[in-house]
This record gives sequence, structure tokens and C-alpha cells, in this order.
Amino acid sequence: MRFREHVTETAGFYNTVGFNDDTRAFFSIPGRHDVARRMDCSYLAKLVAEHRLDEDEAFVVAGDLAYQLVRRAYKF
Repeated sequence: MRFREHVTETAGFYNTVGFNDDTRAFFSIPGRHDVARRMDCSYLAKLVAEHRLDEDEAFVVAGDLAYQLVRRAYKF
């Protein structure tokens, strides 16, 4: 959570590529991505609860972090 807070404060959401995993442990990839998505959504929920982000905006950002940013960065 601390990492997400600091990176977002410095770079924002859209200057990152979401979760980028370079592990060679094939079977750990789904679990690592699940944890990353949960942490991102927890952070977004915190922003919504603090009225720093609208709920509709949080849904869009969550989708972008999980899929669109990576898709744009790696052009697929």
C-alpha cells in the first residue's frame, strides 16, 4: 500500500504501466497479479472514501490499471 501511495503521489496513475511482473515462477503469476489488483482497488476505495475520487472515476482507473495501461505500454 505504501508503494502505491508513493508512486501515485509522485507519478500519478497514468504514468505507470499497472502491474509489471518479471517472475520466472510461472505458477505464482496469477496470485501476484491478484494481490496487485486487490491492493490497487483498496487504494482506490480509500480515495473514494476520502472524497478525493468519484466512484465512477475509480472504476475507470481500476480497469486501466488492470488492463489498459499494460496493453498500451506493450502495444498489444
